[in-house]
Amino acid sequence: MPIDIFLGKIRVSKHASPVFMPDIDVYFKGNISIALSLLEKLKSAGASVVKGALIHDLDICFDGPVNATYCKSSVGMVQERYRDVLQRHVLPLKDAEIIYRRAADLGLEIVLTVYDFEGTDFAVAAGAGALKVASSNITHAPLIRYLARKNLPLIIDTGRSTLEEIARAVTWAREAGAEKLIVQHSPAAPPAPLAQQHLRMMPTVGRVFNCPFGLSHHHAGVEMMLAAVALGAVVIEKGVCSDDAEGDIDLAHAARIRDVPDIINSINKVWEGLGASMRILPSDRPRPTDRMGLVASRDISAGGRLTVDNIRFALAVPEETIPVENWDLVAGWAVCKPLLGWQPVSWGHVVCQTGTS
Repeated sequence: MPIDIFLGKIRVSKHASPVFMPDIDVYFKGNISIALSLLEKLKSAGASVVKGALIHDLDICFDGPVNATYCKSSVGMVQERYRDVLQRHVLPLKDAEIIYRRAADLGLEIVLTVYDFEGTDFAVAAGAGALKVASSNITHAPLIRYLARKNLPLIIDTGRSTLEEIARAVTWAREAGAEKLIVQHSPAAPPAPLAQQHLRMMPTVGRVFNCPFGLSHHHAGVEMMLAAVALGAVVIEKGVCSDDAEGDIDLAHAARIRDVPDIINSINKVWEGLGASMRILPSDRPRPTDRMGLVASRDISAGGRLTVDNIRFALAVPEETIPVENWDLVAGWAVCKPLLGWQPVSWGHVVCQTGTS
C-alpha cells in the first residue's frame, strides 16, 4: 500500500490527519458569484482543498422520463425528472475555468469529479490534484481507464456498489496504470438510517484492495465523519453550501459554510486524540503519586517479617518506598531496622529470607 499520496501539495497519509474535502459540487447551481464566495469562505475557514464536479454537458443524461428521488429538507422525499435536476447544475467549462482558477489563486488544491473525456482533459489542464470517479460511473470502464492514464491520484466512489463491482473498477484502473488509488466509501443515499452507514466497510475495502480509503459523507450531523477518522479514513468529503441555500438535491445533508471551521477542528482533534497505537513511557520516569507502596501498619521490631498483618498499602508514598508490585517478592522478608507504625518501608529496611540484603 502506498504510504503517501499527494493531492497537489497536500499529503494524504494514514500517518496524518485526514484531509477534509469540502465539496461545492452542485450547490451553487451555475452561479459563479456564489461559487467564488464559497471559495473565499473555505479558505478563511482553514480548508486546504476544494472538491467540485464538472457537469458541463446536459447530454450525459438521457432526455427521458426517468425520475430522481431525493430528500428536500422542507418537504421530505420528492421525485423530479432526472434531466431537470441535472439541468440546474450544468456549468460551462469556460465558467468552471473562472472558478477553479480562483481556487488555485487562493492556494486551494482542486479535486474534480468528471463525467466524460472532455471534462477530464479540462480538469488536468486546470491543475487538479486528483480526479474522482462518481459512484454512478463505477461501471464506466472507458472513463475509468481514461482517468487512470492521467497519472494523477484517482478516487473511486463506491456508493450503491457491490464488492465485485468495486473490484472490477479497481482492476480497470490499475490495469490502465493507476498507482495512486483511494477507494471512497459512500453510504446509502440520505436520509439513510444509522444502521445503513456501514462505516466498517471502509477498512474492509482498504485491506481487500491494498489502498487508502475515505468517506463520502451523507449524514446530516458530524458523527459519521468523526467515526471515519477513528476507523482510518485518509480523506473525508462533505458537501458544503451557502448558509441560505435551500430547496435542492443533496442540501438536506450538506454542511453550511459557517460550520466548516468547526468540522475541520473536530476532525483534527479526533485525529490527535487517537495518538499512537502503543503507549511507551521512559523506564526512568518518576513513579506516579497514585501508585501504592508499602507502609508499616504498626511497629515492627528488627528481625520481624513482612506480612499482611503488619503492612498496609498506601498512596502518595515517598519515592524510595517499596512499590506494591514488589509485594510477592518481599513478603516474608526480615526487617533489619525497626519500623514505626505508618512508616514507609524502603529497601534499606529489609533483607530477604536467605539473608541477602
